[in-house]
Amino acid sequence: MKWLTKSPKWIDGDKQQVTLDYIASKIKQHDHASVSVGCDSHKIGGTYIFAIVVAIYTKGYGGFFFFQRKKSKDKRLDILPVRLMEETRASIEAASQIRSLITINRNIDVHLDINSNSAFASYPTLKPATSWVKAMGFNPIAKPYSWAASALADAFAK
Repeated sequence: MKWLTKSPKWIDGDKQQVTLDYIASKIKQHDHASVSVGCDSHKIGGTYIFAIVVAIYTKGYGGFFFFQRKKSKDKRLDILPVRLMEETRASIEAASQIRSLITINRNIDVHLDINSNSAFASYPTLKPATSWVKAMGFNPIAKPYSWAASALADAFAK
């Protein structure tokens, strides 16, 4: 996929630029927190805006997140399964980069903006996407439980 922009920086909840090394250090500091990575996209004009989110959450205490935005004008993204698999690829890529930086055995959930209900158009992409996530060593989470993709990333892709 050819990206129009790919920021090497991530943005935190306070809109400050941070690096993946910084995110990894925060994950290490919160060793009991869950780590979730998700992606969503929206077409605005003729451009798809992708938002990738890394969320660190400690049950009972709350959490914090980081995001990165990318843009693409690739016409193939008009095909829903292609776009959903590109969101999956972006999430796996970010989760893989984080895993390589934290150098400790840590579960990372990959949240997919794909519905587990067969009544929805995204459902046929569920099995290939979850299989890919599992094959890469991550835990796939689909809608309605994939809040990092369907809520956080959704908000930053608009």
